[in-house]
Amino acid sequence: MITILFGVSMGEIVLVFLIVLLLFGANKIPEFARTLGRGMNEFRKAADDIKREFRENTEDLKEDIEDARKSLLEEGHMVKEDLKRAKNDFSHSVDEVSQKIYNLNHDGTPKDTAEPDEVPGDVSEPPVAEALGDHPGDKEGSENPGSDKRKKEIAKGHPERDEPEGGQ
Repeated sequence: MITILFGVSMGEIVLVFLIVLLLFGANKIPEFARTLGRGMNEFRKAADDIKREFRENTEDLKEDIEDARKSLLEEGHMVKEDLKRAKNDFSHSVDEVSQKIYNLNHDGTPKDTAEPDEVPGDVSEPPVAEALGDHPGDKEGSENPGSDKRKKEIAKGHPERDEPEGGQ
């Protein structure tokens, strides 16, 4: 047999139709059909009303969601701009502090701090002579205590160190 709706075959439909015909008679069948048709139309109208109300309510909800999305985007852009400004302010502050610490010009080049007439340090005494304990001002006859010992240690490559107490 052929299955039409929900597992009901054509033979079962004919059997139900015959039982209704026997119980109510031929005069009542058109009235039942009209009532069934009206019920189906009302059911369809109710379903359409529910769909329409659902669409209307979701349209309001969609508008609310869209407004919230726009608001969030605007706030996000404002926060982003605030963060950019804060970053620039921070970078500017760091640059200023770096310039002060490292004595730099605004373009990053070192400031010329030495006066043109001023010579940095005493160039007459070489640093090696200082390390060896020789000073050009010392007289040859006068002894600089420990200078010979220090010269020998430096020449060997390992000057005597004061070792801290405790073995090291």
